[in-house]
Amino acid sequence: MTYPSFSSVLTVAAMATASSLLSACGGGSGSSNTAAPPAPPAAAGTTGTTGNTGTTSTTGTTGATGGTTSVSPHIAAAIAAAKTAASTDPLCSVDKLGDFYWEIGNATDSTPVASGSQGAGSVTATTYFNIASASKWIFGAYVLEKKGIDQVHSNTSLSNGLRFMSGYTGLDDDACVGKITINGCFIAGMDRTSGKTSQPDPTTVNLFDYDGGHDQKLASVDMGLGNFTAAQLDTEYQNTMGLSKGFNMAPLDPLMAGGMMGSATDYALFLKKIMKQELEIGRYLGDQAVCTLPSACPGKVAYSPILVLNEPWTYSYNHWVESEQGKGSIDAYSSPGKWGFYPWVSPDRKYYGIVSRHNKNTGAYAASVKCGRQIRKAFMNAL
Repeated sequence: MTYPSFSSVLTVAAMATASSLLSACGGGSGSSNTAAPPAPPAAAGTTGTTGNTGTTSTTGTTGATGGTTSVSPHIAAAIAAAKTAASTDPLCSVDKLGDFYWEIGNATDSTPVASGSQGAGSVTATTYFNIASASKWIFGAYVLEKKGIDQVHSNTSLSNGLRFMSGYTGLDDDACVGKITINGCFIAGMDRTSGKTSQPDPTTVNLFDYDGGHDQKLASVDMGLGNFTAAQLDTEYQNTMGLSKGFNMAPLDPLMAGGMMGSATDYALFLKKIMKQELEIGRYLGDQAVCTLPSACPGKVAYSPILVLNEPWTYSYNHWVESEQGKGSIDAYSSPGKWGFYPWVSPDRKYYGIVSRHNKNTGAYAASVKCGRQIRKAFMNAL
């Protein structure tokens, strides 16, 4: 998710040497990258129909032989409901969102249960761009995988850093552009002011402040990644979490909170690992979540982009705990990105969803959340 006040950023295009502006602290970051990796092959067993709103596709469950099996009436109804929401709900209007791709899947099937490309079909499952603050969930998973939950619970530096209460705030994302190492980004982003990289801001310590400085400090200091380049981080993520090689950190903008490049296909594989609890974070979604809505906890929040939605969401280890109504209710776990990339996992970990798009309009993350929520509700209510 991202700060609505961030400056607009050039649309990310895969380039061999050029770098683009990054701003991942709140919603994400744009950045340069080397040539985009080859797009994964199209998912097997997918059928498409083209309507007035663009191309949509649904899939059945995939059997051991790779073929598509028939779905139950409940699943069929849920697929139809999700497709209808994506194509007709006003909150998913292409006029409002631009072209986007969406999918809902489970932990085990190789293809989505339901999916679609809305609008002119320019965004698909393999469309590759900066995912902005959806990068945060990946880094949070990495920290838990390396440190383990006992250390996260016992080490305030880790637990507060992952919940954005460490006081390492004020990171200038754009200052990271052109930097080669994670620590280079940290130093430049903290304005090179004496003490800002070694001491937290006492005015934001123990307050929720949605700022990329927390993650950059964790990576540079607590995780010992300061001298890592983007390529080294990619390898570390792959070796530690089995992250798809389709993911890449922007090579000249190694911003932990928002510099990742990838596609919906790449992110779906990560979410499936969470759902199957192949990653430690899958066991601790929502753990130690802190209040992020100022009206719900006066004096406990320095800055929160959730103000745009005015809902009592909370924040756990580099991911959001969504709740429209609060009072202990959980609608989803998620990590929306500034430019509209929105991944989520249902509270029971049975389904995941993604809205994939890249839009420079202010509040793009909130628009994707609202649309994705409607698709999710339609699907779940029809099961």
